[in-house]
Amino acid sequence: MTTRLKSLPVIALCAAAVETLCVRYEFDHRPAELRLFLQAAGLWAVFLVLAWPFARMLQGLARRVAGAGSSKETSAADAVAFALVATFPVLAHARLDVYTNLYGSVGELRQAWPWLQVAGIAAALFLLQRLLPRGLARLPLGVVGVALMALAFAVGAWSSFHEEPHPSDVVHASSASPSGTPSTSGTPSTSGAAAKPNILLLVWDTTRAQSLSIYGYDRETTPNLARLASESRVFTNARSASRYTLTSHLSMLTGTYPSHHGARLLRQTVNPTRTPSIARLLREAGYRTGGFVGTDVLRAQTGTAFAFERWDDQVDPPVCDTYAWALVHDLQSVAAKLVPALSNNGNPHWIQDYQRPAGEVLARAAEWIAADDPRPWFCFVNLYDVHWPYLPPADAADRWVRPYGGPIDGFLERSDAYPKGYAPKPEDNRHLTELYDSELWELDRNVDAFLARLELDRATTAVVLVSDHGEAFGEGGLYEHHDIQECQVHLPFVVRPPCGAQPPGRVDAPVTNVDVAPTVLGLAGLAPLEHMNGVDVLRDTALAPEREILIEDRDTGDPNEVRLALYSGGWKYEQRRRTVDGRVVEVRRLFELATDSSAERDVADAHPERVTELAARLEALRKAWNADDSASGLSGPGNADALRQLGYLGGK
Repeated sequence: MTTRLKSLPVIALCAAAVETLCVRYEFDHRPAELRLFLQAAGLWAVFLVLAWPFARMLQGLARRVAGAGSSKETSAADAVAFALVATFPVLAHARLDVYTNLYGSVGELRQAWPWLQVAGIAAALFLLQRLLPRGLARLPLGVVGVALMALAFAVGAWSSFHEEPHPSDVVHASSASPSGTPSTSGTPSTSGAAAKPNILLLVWDTTRAQSLSIYGYDRETTPNLARLASESRVFTNARSASRYTLTSHLSMLTGTYPSHHGARLLRQTVNPTRTPSIARLLREAGYRTGGFVGTDVLRAQTGTAFAFERWDDQVDPPVCDTYAWALVHDLQSVAAKLVPALSNNGNPHWIQDYQRPAGEVLARAAEWIAADDPRPWFCFVNLYDVHWPYLPPADAADRWVRPYGGPIDGFLERSDAYPKGYAPKPEDNRHLTELYDSELWELDRNVDAFLARLELDRATTAVVLVSDHGEAFGEGGLYEHHDIQECQVHLPFVVRPPCGAQPPGRVDAPVTNVDVAPTVLGLAGLAPLEHMNGVDVLRDTALAPEREILIEDRDTGDPNEVRLALYSGGWKYEQRRRTVDGRVVEVRRLFELATDSSAERDVADAHPERVTELAARLEALRKAWNADDSASGLSGPGNADALRQLGYLGGK
């Protein structure tokens, strides 16, 4: 048995221990678990098997250059050399990956500096092997191997079971002093801070209002939501703050518009000290706070997790967070571009798709809610199931999808079967809508089972159900949510306060999901912060038919492209700025929603005075918080791969 075969498990375990430490450091908010260490060890074992022939070739070449004979490979030094050969590709990739931009461009790799760094890594590894102490080189591999395996297991186990406090727990733990007696099924006791109601915030990602029966849809896609709505305040005229998942969610959690909290597609983070999340305010009021998300777009590093005691964002297997998997990921991407058969409908990354189903998210949330803790809880849940791709389970599809023989499937234009240059027809759009309807029906069923499992006491629990943005299926020639057309920004917004707090009913006054934060605070008996742009929608004095609300879409690859919309007095005014050949072009459009509810007919030319008036009102409204749309200070996202695969950067 050769040295490499004997050393393979030793090297795999040592590398896995190092990877585990790195992942635990970067994702310190996630619970420690042994499977990260075990998955990393398995992946590194595969790497070592693939590196075997290269290591043999390089070691043989080194011996010939040094004039050495074919000495028997028994020393620890030979095993170290094998380890260095195997780890070099991972280290080199990690360094080169720094020089790829948001869109995966490798332009910076044409410069010498990145490759000089890789050469430096290679030289360092070579010197490390050559400078090993002679005593270590003569040690039997068995002695060193057993010692290293024991150390690797110890480090891996310690990293997998040792819990570090999350930074936000340290900052705010003193402000959340529990009182009262333990409760069951998430129902608080009636003493101390626990007298406050529990609050469940459910965000149905990518859910458009016009596909729900409670908003007039002719298909009963969400019967369980309809039952919840019959006990709730249903807001019929709700719009999103933006059309991008992250910026819209941050607007919901901070009560501010995107140009206020600052996040956008090209700046995937928010400063929580400048625009604090309601999680912080609720914790200071004695709540325990938990967030459970179905998409990597809402990973903790964006700032969404700030002040949540528990933030559950593990949407893919833990090994996908390692440096070794990052290399696998990019190799798959390159292979998919070179070999069309490997493209897999724009989703070439085996076992990793940056999202997880509602059943898993809701199970984690239910377990957390049911914990034995006397404090009232605030639970935020993001459900990503109706987002692209549209892949409903078979029983849901059998119920809603009619026979169809066209070329369109749930992957839309990223499908391998999508004909190049094909223009979808009405029957294609109908098919996409039916796939989406099937997913809505399945999501509705999952949420109903979740609520039934919890058996929430209506007297002590409030439910807020809302979306971050809608979706288009051919309306105006558009698809998904890359614009601010009505089907892409008209949302469900349903609030079920504790029973007796307010009677159910429908409200037609304009609202926005920026109102979520003040409304949640109001349910907790707290006043909104002065800087918040939203209002408490359960306070009748806060709403009026003439209320003005905004949409801010700054989430494109062009940092100077901005789409704004102002809703005012039955009008929708749009203002679009973009760069064309170095020139800034502005387009202004106007829609009269009373006669054109889908906002398809531009009447700006017929009402120039109204356009001028609304443009001035839009500018004045945004000046109130010093809205800044400039490109200064922009930086790429923490996970561009997720954005590409989920369609935010376009293409496959």
